[in-house]
Amino acid sequence: MSTEPRIEPRLTPGLLAALGFVAMAGSLATDLYLPAFPSLQRDFEVSAATVQLTLTAFLVGAASGQFVVGTVSDALGRRRTLLVALTLFAAAGFGAALAGSIEAVIALRFAQGVFGSAGAALARAIVADLAEREHATRGISIVIAMMGLGPVFGSPLGALLAEWGGWRLALAGLATIATAMVVVTALAIPESLPQERRHPARIGPLVGNLARLGRDGTFLGYALSYAFTYGAIIIYIGSSSFIVQNAFGHSALAYSAAFSAGSLCFVAGAMLNARLARRVGPETALRGSHLLALAAAGTLLVLALTESLSFAVWVPLTCVFSAGIAGGMSNATALALARARFAAGAGSAALGVLQYIVGAVVIPLRGLWGDETAVPAVVGMVAGILIAATAATAARRRDQR
Repeated sequence: MSTEPRIEPRLTPGLLAALGFVAMAGSLATDLYLPAFPSLQRDFEVSAATVQLTLTAFLVGAASGQFVVGTVSDALGRRRTLLVALTLFAAAGFGAALAGSIEAVIALRFAQGVFGSAGAALARAIVADLAEREHATRGISIVIAMMGLGPVFGSPLGALLAEWGGWRLALAGLATIATAMVVVTALAIPESLPQERRHPARIGPLVGNLARLGRDGTFLGYALSYAFTYGAIIIYIGSSSFIVQNAFGHSALAYSAAFSAGSLCFVAGAMLNARLARRVGPETALRGSHLLALAAAGTLLVLALTESLSFAVWVPLTCVFSAGIAGGMSNATALALARARFAAGAGSAALGVLQYIVGAVVIPLRGLWGDETAVPAVVGMVAGILIAATAATAARRRDQR
């Protein structure tokens, strides 16, 4: 038996780039696929609502997958779990591209959601395994920044593939990217959870980890802060096209440009947070991020209520809001997982489940009072940040006690 000491992997720039790439699995599986909806509807001659079920199935799969994959990785290790999950993610994608019925597409999209959720869940867990506090915040900020790039190139690439070869080529393109994620995992992502830190591969201990986290008020506070910060930006994303095109009367091209600007500011905010958190600490950086997002959303709300909101003001303020959101999500994630280092997979799974639950609840809010006003959206954005900031404050005070 070898007595050589185990070489502990480090969060190098190359590893962070690899983690950021695989963490894009979930966002690419939606953003790259959405432009293919009309082609899918035409080929199978089904209603738009039926086509929408392919997205719903993916989201339901992703919510359940985060719970299962993240928790199981605490027993089996991160790398092996990630390799298996991403391989099945790619296989489900190729299967969906060859599907002969809409029912098969829906089922395979559910499978894609389950296995694709491993990308973000295990990327967070690996960072938590290898770093603490400011270093973990920096790593998670970089991973979240790369995840923010998904919408920037995912939707245009999906539109191009759908135009060339319809929905089948779009799904095949997604599966090809998933295959590249498997290769990157095999070549560039080491095992971050040594054998001695793993939990027994039995239901009881794994569920017990989740129960322990559920009793930790500090973890729950930061987890809720993360989830409601995410909920705030989901309200913005779900409402932005209606606001730009219906309320402001601008074209789809103008909306695309405004949305891309916000996405790039999200990436910039996460990268800036990576530097800021190392200097002032994640708690202070989290407060600053929430104040930045709240200032932007609050200004939007005042302008919307006074009917003074215009497209020229909307774009820069939503850019500032997106940058604040990126910092808020990064810091809250790092602080939550710092409480879950004994079972970072379960902790990351809990974050993902809360994220999807809050997202599912808040998305319908954009329809309140119709699609001709920005008021309900910005009310939701402000409310989301206020709840997130309150939860973070409660977590911080509990931790200090």
